[in-house]
Parts: sequence; C-alpha cells; structure tokens
Amino acid sequence: AYKGEVIGLAGLGGHGQTEMLLDLYRGLSSDWFPGRDKNVAFVAGDRSLNGTFTLWSILRNLSVASLGALSKASLVDAGREAVLGADWKTRIEIRTPDMGNPILSLSGGNQQKVLLAKWLQVKPKLLLLDEPTQGVDFGARQQIFQALDRAAAEGTAILCASTDNEQLEQICDRIIVFSRGRPVAELKGDAVSRKAITEACFHSDAQQPEAAE
Repeated sequence: AYKGEVIGLAGLGGHGQTEMLLDLYRGLSSDWFPGRDKNVAFVAGDRSLNGTFTLWSILRNLSVASLGALSKASLVDAGREAVLGADWKTRIEIRTPDMGNPILSLSGGNQQKVLLAKWLQVKPKLLLLDEPTQGVDFGARQQIFQALDRAAAEGTAILCASTDNEQLEQICDRIIVFSRGRPVAELKGDAVSRKAITEACFHSDAQQPEAAE
C-alpha cells in the first residue's frame, strides 16, 4: 500500500477480508493500547462491540487515542480536549448539541464519524477499516468519504473491507477480491467497477472445487 492509496478488500461477507485486517493490525501494531502506536489504526465493523466506549461521552470517545498528546504530567488538559472535540464536530459534522453527551445519544452514522475522527486525529500511516459505512445513512456516508479523501490526500494509506461494491467503486484506487479466505483477483484503475468485482467473486467461486467431506 502506497502513501495516499485507498485499497478495497471486496467479496462476499465472511470470506477472509476482516481476518486479513486483523492479522495486519496485530502484525504491525506494537500493542493494543489506544494511541500508543500511530503507524497503524483500526476501525472495527461492529461499533457496539469493538468500537465505542458506551459509558463515555462523545468527546472522550473521540479523544481517547490522543490523550497522550493532550496531557501534561499525566493529567488531561480539558481545554485542549474541548478544542479538539469542537474542531472535529465541525470538520466531520457530528450532529450533537454538546460533545459532553453520551456516545449512545448519537445516531449510528454519527457514532461512526466519531470513531473515524478518533483515528484520523492521530494521522496514522495506515488506516484499516472494516465495513466503515454499515448502517450509515447517505448523508453521513458522504461525509465519511470526504474525510477519507482528505486523509489519503495527506498521505495515509487506507485498506477498506466492505461488501458494498458501490462504495468500493466510489472510493478505491485498487481492489483485491476475496473468496473462501484468499485473494483471487486484483482490479486497478479503470478496471475498478461494481460489475468487475461481482464477476470476480462469482467466477472465482465457480473455479474452486468443493472441499472433500
């Protein structure tokens, strides 16, 4: 993955895309402590299970990966944290009257924008996304795409696993199609299209024999 490149991991659900992201994250990240390693960031597909801290505020969910940079003598600078929250609230249009409200007061799309902003703020070299617009309405989806475009323009390489071929066609420079746990096709440039992704998925399935009982 090159700087600024957006790579899609396509295919039917459960065919190895998420597992590849997890393996990459485990292999490239020094540990699982939020914000300790800024080379790689991972936005999980299941917000409620692996994404949000449900008892925390919107602001703290956004700032948790940046607490080291916002702290002095192990104390978080509340003023700087509030500025960070206000900046991202405007930049990615988080729809809330108060960033101090609970994260669960937000719609699913706005929760996803908070999770994305949390990691974009630390400017990782590689951003791993698993179904980033699942359960997100059209407006929030376009704002997420714009945020990803800005991150790529600033040099972040992005790997995005999604079963939404229209989404991948819209945002990706290159697509790797998965089937039965392995990559089976690669699409680049003008070859990237929903039709080509679908054909690669089903053609590869037709070419693979069933496993023996």
